[in-house]
Amino acid sequence: MSSRRLVRVSESIRGVLARLVSRERTLEAMLLTIAGVDASPDLRHATVFVSHLDGRTPDDQILHDLNTLKEEWQSEINQALHIKYTPKLHCKFNEAQKRGDRILQIMSEPEPPAEEKP
Repeated sequence: MSSRRLVRVSESIRGVLARLVSRERTLEAMLLTIAGVDASPDLRHATVFVSHLDGRTPDDQILHDLNTLKEEWQSEINQALHIKYTPKLHCKFNEAQKRGDRILQIMSEPEPPAEEKP
């Protein structure tokens, strides 16, 4: 499968999932974002990268809620995209935001004073 088609399918899956997340009542208060989807070349599996701004809900609870909905969402993806294989969804947190926040924190810390050598 060409990489262009794989990217298009991944983006289409991301779009369908974004609509599903926005209409799901159980996820309403969690402020979730589908950051990206990485589909395998054979389209049998897709890793869904999720980020959230809700600091109150533990990550484990969010993953549990997403995993309970993924079979229903796979059916919705199949109906929306009409592809030969509907990928099995695997949800993970997008760590890029946390890494970026950590880098900004390090950069904003004052530098220790330079030690003068006698």
